[in-house]
Amino acid sequence: MLNFFRSVKNRYKIIIGQKYFFVALLVSSAMLLGGYLVNFYASEFNDTFLYPPIGDSILDNIPTYNLEFLYVWGIFLLLAIIVIYAFVFVPQRGLFVLKTYGILLFVRGIFIMLTNYGPPLGFFYNNGIVPGNYVMQKFLFKNDLFFSGHVAIPFLAYLLFRGTNKYVDLFLLFGSFVMAATVLLMHVHYSIDVFAAYFITYGVYAVSNEVFGMINEKYFGWRGFCCEHKGNADVIKIADKH
Repeated sequence: MLNFFRSVKNRYKIIIGQKYFFVALLVSSAMLLGGYLVNFYASEFNDTFLYPPIGDSILDNIPTYNLEFLYVWGIFLLLAIIVIYAFVFVPQRGLFVLKTYGILLFVRGIFIMLTNYGPPLGFFYNNGIVPGNYVMQKFLFKNDLFFSGHVAIPFLAYLLFRGTNKYVDLFLLFGSFVMAATVLLMHVHYSIDVFAAYFITYGVYAVSNEVFGMINEKYFGWRGFCCEHKGNADVIKIADKH
């Protein structure tokens, strides 16, 4: 255990010592905060309108189930694991994680503004928040449908961390499938919101990886802080020498 914490300390020592680290940290944090604000206020604005539901061949043939525990605490568990794994076990990817999630949230906010349709028939929260569920009071919107954040968040983590630990890879990928089933069975998302989330999330990941990979190579001389295995191997190799 002591060796583990020493290893983490050494990795942070190497990463923080990189040129422009604090600039990169500021930019990454600003991107995450900006993406969150765009997503939040786009959702809040879109909820001021009343949009009709649309047809869905899958939802039209399944009843609404109460899976609120998974919907609320499942995503919080996934978020907690993502944060801990990123900044304790693979800190060399931490800034890239912040930037890429910032882009994802920004893109989602734009799509929310562009897709004006109401929640599905049988929407679980049609009568408001279930009494006593204070956790959801500030985060539940009806018209923030396209695309599903519950699906996108764990799937993006799978893409960001893949190759570092096969069990973490499987857990995150499986988590995205569980969230997909949950939001569909609760009728809080249409099937297109769920399926499109995988494609859009991969697109965000690919663009972010390419853009920030090139920037890092230009200013750092390596692809550190990025998701490419080349950059990560460099950080780990240096850290092991200290």
